[in-house]
Amino acid sequence: MEILNLLIIEDEDTQLQVYNDSIDQFNKKNEIKIKQTICKNFEEGESALKSPFYDAALIDLKLSNSDDLEGKKLVETVYKKIRIPIFIVSGSIAQIDDIPENALLKKRLRTELMSGILSEIFDIYKTGITSFLRPDGLMDQKLTEIFWNNLSQDLSIWIKHNNQSTLLRYILSHFHEYLEINTDGDFEEYHQQEFYLSPPIKKNPHTGDLIQIENRLYLILTPACDIIINYKKDENGKLIPFRKAENLILAAVKEFDYKVICADKNKVLQKGKIKEYVKNASLRYHYLPPFKNENGYLIDFQDLSSVSFNTDFKREATISSPFIKDIISRFANYYSRQGQPTYKQDLLVDYLFDKK
Repeated sequence: MEILNLLIIEDEDTQLQVYNDSIDQFNKKNEIKIKQTICKNFEEGESALKSPFYDAALIDLKLSNSDDLEGKKLVETVYKKIRIPIFIVSGSIAQIDDIPENALLKKRLRTELMSGILSEIFDIYKTGITSFLRPDGLMDQKLTEIFWNNLSQDLSIWIKHNNQSTLLRYILSHFHEYLEINTDGDFEEYHQQEFYLSPPIKKNPHTGDLIQIENRLYLILTPACDIIINYKKDENGKLIPFRKAENLILAAVKEFDYKVICADKNKVLQKGKIKEYVKNASLRYHYLPPFKNENGYLIDFQDLSSVSFNTDFKREATISSPFIKDIISRFANYYSRQGQPTYKQDLLVDYLFDKK
């Protein structure tokens, strides 16, 4: 039987009874069962959070008669050190306006139905995010395989090299290689959401960033070697930062208005035309899957511009490494086309056909 381990940090017996009744009802309706661990004060909660094996935590803000928001301290502990979803359930949510909500940290009033909160926790659990990030999960298993199957074979190289950040990147490249292969040994199909890293991880603008300028979306196409910060010595021998590129090369990214551009002259939508765009049959465009819309986008390699690094823009996301390489390659191919002079090919076709 599959178990969802839920940590409840709550000091009021009446609220705990509400939790208990709701969990009993949930367990009767679902094959995956919720197992609750209850802590009734700050000390117990703090001790329990040292265990990394919970799938979610329900935390009350006030765990004693004092005015201190002890629950908030526990939330901050989880937020900095532990990878589990947090649901703050309290009658005084307004006191934590400084804590922003996101998909894994949510604030709920006591008056809300507990069944709805449990459903939210269950939906997060079904993604697998808590099970494969915990110490005994998929990531840990794969790292163990890499440790014995790969690193044990060539560690002597890294003993000589002695660079921890490089070794970590090397390990992660192995990890990525493992995850690209399914159980049958074939390449795993990517999900469209893997196209984007949001928010961007790199501190500075980089190749593959989707940026917004005056409500328009653009893709940075400047090569990475021109965009990274290098250093050179000035006349006094002081190191000063510089980039090879003075400006960012941008391609416009437009909404994929397929109902218009993929319709025939009678305004009938053509599935084959949609396929041409999504499969990148046109050299001019490159399709991007949905990110903040439902239909996706088209990069237009003919709609180019450049802006200085000091331009006021918002970085929305970065296109991940497996995909940006293909986009840059197609961009280069599009502008390296040379063509050839015509020489009455139609006559040659007629000649060859009649010759049959």
